Amino acid sequence: MMHAQEPLLQQVKGQARRVPVEESEGSSVRVALVGGGAMARHHARALLRVNGARVLGVAEPDDEVRKGMLELCGEADGYPDLAHLLREHQVDVVHVCTPPATHAAIARLALEHDAHVYVEKPFAHTASEARELLSLADSRNLLVCAGHQLLYEAPSRRAVDLLPALGTVVHLESYFAFRQVRSGRDGGPALSPELQLLDILPHPVYLLLAFLEAAVPGEGTKLEMAQVGRTGTIHALLRRGDLTGNLVVTLGGRPVDNFLRLVGTNGSLHADYVRGTVQRSVGPGSSGVDKALQPYRIARQLVGGTTVALSRRILKRQKSYPGLKEIFHAFYGSVSGTAPAPMTPESILETVRVCEEIGEILSPRSSSRMPAHRQEEPESPCVLVTGGTGFVGREVVRSLVERGARVRALARRPPPPWAQVQGVEYAVADLGEGVHQNLLDGVDAVIHCAAETSGGWDAHERNSVRATEHLIRGVAEAEVRRVVHVSSIAVLEGSGPLVEDTPLETGKGLGPYVWGKAESERLATNLGRELGIQVPIVRPGAIVDGREFEPPGRLGRRIGNIFVAVGSPRDSLGVVDVRDVAQLLAWMALDPERAPKILNLIDPKQPSKRDLVRRLRKQNPGLWVVWLPRFLLIPLSWFASLAQKVLRPGKPAINVAEVFGARGYDAGAVSEVWEHAKGV
Repeated sequence: MMHAQEPLLQQVKGQARRVPVEESEGSSVRVALVGGGAMARHHARALLRVNGARVLGVAEPDDEVRKGMLELCGEADGYPDLAHLLREHQVDVVHVCTPPATHAAIARLALEHDAHVYVEKPFAHTASEARELLSLADSRNLLVCAGHQLLYEAPSRRAVDLLPALGTVVHLESYFAFRQVRSGRDGGPALSPELQLLDILPHPVYLLLAFLEAAVPGEGTKLEMAQVGRTGTIHALLRRGDLTGNLVVTLGGRPVDNFLRLVGTNGSLHADYVRGTVQRSVGPGSSGVDKALQPYRIARQLVGGTTVALSRRILKRQKSYPGLKEIFHAFYGSVSGTAPAPMTPESILETVRVCEEIGEILSPRSSSRMPAHRQEEPESPCVLVTGGTGFVGREVVRSLVERGARVRALARRPPPPWAQVQGVEYAVADLGEGVHQNLLDGVDAVIHCAAETSGGWDAHERNSVRATEHLIRGVAEAEVRRVVHVSSIAVLEGSGPLVEDTPLETGKGLGPYVWGKAESERLATNLGRELGIQVPIVRPGAIVDGREFEPPGRLGRRIGNIFVAVGSPRDSLGVVDVRDVAQLLAWMALDPERAPKILNLIDPKQPSKRDLVRRLRKQNPGLWVVWLPRFLLIPLSWFASLAQKVLRPGKPAINVAEVFGARGYDAGAVSEVWEHAKGV
């Protein structure tokens, strides 16, 4: 086995050169997979491409998910948990692909049954937890591998080869921007934003640590500074000897990106893990000719490298993450005794330690229920906002606080520390399961913003319709007499002009979201009448944020750098800014005497689609816009309906022509209250 003190990147380099895949064809590694989520499926696909790997069993408690995993794994057997699997099979390696909080316990169980362990990131939540697992593995002469597959991707290997040519490294930067997951399996809440940051954090951390070690061997690495911004961006500074490395991990940065940048005294390189390329500038680069030609050299490398990398993935039909097959092969080679371990215990432990130190500033422990920090007047009303951490709800919370109200924000998960509003009490509950009366203690009014925004029919039935029923009945029992219910203008039937007493849509032709909103509004109105509760209805149009404009769905769809705008540029679109929505909702909750019973909430100016496209292009210079004429919607809708019936038999087909059809809006009612409600 390779000595532990040998630099990690030298091990990766050695694995790539000394243990080609074809050498393991005669060996067989018996594998167990634990988990059935997206990462477990990536593991299953990658294992199909590793010679000598044989998946004997899959452990996953959900029957349907386990069935899907078994279809990927061929002749494997399925079990509800790892303990059952290990009683039936003798395995060499256990892959742990479960939720992060369960990694350590499952890895410990596998090690106690004398199986080597591959643990997806994060390997463990704390350094002490990691140290315990590594010690247990060492005492049993077993190997442990963490999910650090970026070290085995082509950009890392190429960067290792180029590192000596850079001279003395003077700057390192590891950057990771990713898209926040909004909902989990079956429409349930996903990990909270700060936990998603912690979940992805090991990738940029182990990359930075590995190249710091390669650039400055024989020194220890120290976390000098770490902080998180209000938009969910981590900035950290690591030092190894005289060299510092910058770490940036962001939820909000765009585009989605992942790169490592190294700058030395004789050049620099940019390892791009999204495109699988490396752009290099080797040489002093100080002359006028060098400065003039450098952009062309970089452009050639970027275009050529991206084309080669993309073609390779297509030709090889690679569906798993790059680097997975390579790190699996390296690990299995060490298990069979034909190759060194793919990483040292020290590198695993150091990654966990740095992530733990950074994680301390993201700790959600105080977020589940926070006491108010502001000193409100005793007579100020208390308003409960459901969905109080969502796109609309968080703006409603801010507007209520500005108006002097006491606010309790309810959500299915706590907000991250950087998103909490001073003076707000945060409570965690799932309205789909019911309402605990303590959530309504002291509440004078409720603004019901919570609703399902993605997923299928079942998710909307549970998280929109049933959640509304639970809330209204809970409010009646708590003797709260006012609930402002947030619906959607999309629930109105016909093409217009749409007014407050326009009938609601029936059926499921416009998809799960509209159906869920329409059924929730009907239910809220009927229950309010039955139980003696005031339930004013607010139907916002397409909600946009003027600070970070994203086009509403009815405007069209973006495909790469092309936006397909649907309909006529002259058509009006019922949009409203999220801050205006928040102000009017807060006013309706706090001023029940003057607020209307039903309000279609759109911007009275009713911008046209051309106006909205201009706003989009202003924020996205270089965006190409293609207009899809209205007359093409009907044949396209026929085709789409036929395709849905073939691909999803038994499920309602969505009428595309009706979804994108032109609608007229009567803004008379909202015009009467617009300025007054915003000016209170």
